[in-house]
Amino acid sequence: MTSSSLILIADTHWNVPYVFKGARIVRDTYSWSDGQRLADLFQGKLLSFRIGKRQKSFFDDRVQFEKDCHHIQSTVNDFLCWTLTNDSSSLPLHHPFKQYSNQDYFAYADYMHLPELFGDDQHALIDMINWSDMGMRDRNGKESTLWIGSQGAHTPCHYDTYGINFVAQIVGRKRWLLFPPDSPIGQLQTRIPYEESSVYIDIEPNVLNKFQNIDVYDVILEPGDVLFVPKHWWHFVSSLDSITISVNSWLKQPEDHKERIKEMLVRQIITSAIVAHDYSVDEWLNHNEVITDPMTNLTILSNLMNNPESNETEEPSSKRSRNVITPVDYVREQRLTSTTFGNLGLSPANETLSISRSSDLSENDVMLKRLVKVMTERDTINFIYNKLFSI
Repeated sequence: MTSSSLILIADTHWNVPYVFKGARIVRDTYSWSDGQRLADLFQGKLLSFRIGKRQKSFFDDRVQFEKDCHHIQSTVNDFLCWTLTNDSSSLPLHHPFKQYSNQDYFAYADYMHLPELFGDDQHALIDMINWSDMGMRDRNGKESTLWIGSQGAHTPCHYDTYGINFVAQIVGRKRWLLFPPDSPIGQLQTRIPYEESSVYIDIEPNVLNKFQNIDVYDVILEPGDVLFVPKHWWHFVSSLDSITISVNSWLKQPEDHKERIKEMLVRQIITSAIVAHDYSVDEWLNHNEVITDPMTNLTILSNLMNNPESNETEEPSSKRSRNVITPVDYVREQRLTSTTFGNLGLSPANETLSISRSSDLSENDVMLKRLVKVMTERDTINFIYNKLFSI
């Protein structure tokens, strides 16, 4: 049995988020508490940080998508220096964060897949990450993603279309708000800006009152905690401390090939609209997302439909083994319980943050975006998917 034919699945009772205590994910003899150890490991390597306006509270303001943020290159050392200063104007002239006060802005280096970041599977950091305490003994930094943020750094509320997710909190604290896949908050789903495998919601503060009674799972991750995020759970994440470092790993699941087909359907709808109307990709795509030609999309879609498991493994599903993830005995699991959204006290602020949105859209542009929103909703894409395979 090859490693590629082994699929790790969650225990059936992990049908809500869980927090695990006592797992050691980073195997290092040095302390990580102040972030300097990570800076030493990166040795002056430049990372991409997105810079956004700090919000007063969760959901108080319009969503800041990646395309709405500034993007700079910085070392971890310069980032750490910035988080400690009380006056960014006192930083050296060419310091990358000089024009951004850490009282007004956050910085986030996110979605950093380690092998792509280093281009070297033998880097020390890759070898330090080990998920064996969580029952994934062959999983290390090669299958992990790194997140470095300042206080207020956050990921807009979204769900991941592929796999399940394990998140290890290494430095600082992060607050997670999680909603079930069928949560009414999904009514606010948007695929504009489009980002493959991430389905966002676009919240305006004045609509929050209608969601006061929905269920939400609220947890603060401390260093040493590991969070399990079930498939398709909505989540909003924000850094609570001046420095936060996290590592996560997404695990492929048996139904992911269907999600790839559905994502290609969404991509085809989005890119066809952009190409047909000669729209700017900056308005329709998230940062670092690349537009693809509609004919290329159709070719990929055809290949996925004719051989839907080609990206999973070369072996047929009947020969694949599914192992249930079982953490080691000394790791303690904690099942999260829900509260109602209204109990979080996240009422809109009197003054909301102004996020730049295009105000010169024509009536036809507005109507097209409304049509695309309807066409890319989960129910619509599921309907198209089922019809494609019924013909």
